[in-house]
Amino acid sequence: MRESLVAYAEDCVVRGEVDLDEGRLSDVVNERDFLTFLGATLEALDDGHEVKVDELEVERRDLHLIEVRGHRGDPQRRLRTVEERVMLEVGPFIVTGNVHRPPYAQPMASLSGWAKFLPVTDATFRLRRDADERREEVLLVNRERISKSEPIHHLPDRWEPTDVAAQP
Repeated sequence: MRESLVAYAEDCVVRGEVDLDEGRLSDVVNERDFLTFLGATLEALDDGHEVKVDELEVERRDLHLIEVRGHRGDPQRRLRTVEERVMLEVGPFIVTGNVHRPPYAQPMASLSGWAKFLPVTDATFRLRRDADERREEVLLVNRERISKSEPIHHLPDRWEPTDVAAQP
């Protein structure tokens, strides 16, 4: 099965179709050393210049981020997890979103897991030098390219005291 894919490298965006067989995108990306983009377009991050090629083979480790759309895999394989909101610096990108870990694992454990690409949900990302953010429901992040990670603790929208003395 082929799917359209958008991936971000250090200096460009790569768009094209990738053969995923029947697996989930995250499984395919974590298993392969190379991704072959068919009908590929490369767009430079600095000036927007585009180059089109019929076929392009990219080393997985050269990709920083991959947008996840379409085929999400078998819901029966999903496990119960705890969400943790984080900010990640990934090459020239800043990513904010939720990483997931098993309930029994230590906080931020997903950043040191076995998978080469880490799924981040409810994600926003931008180039370090830009203010414009993009939002993705799921974004795969290359763990090898993460240079900094910080947990983000949510504060309630409205604070209400719980130990209020009775008013006379």
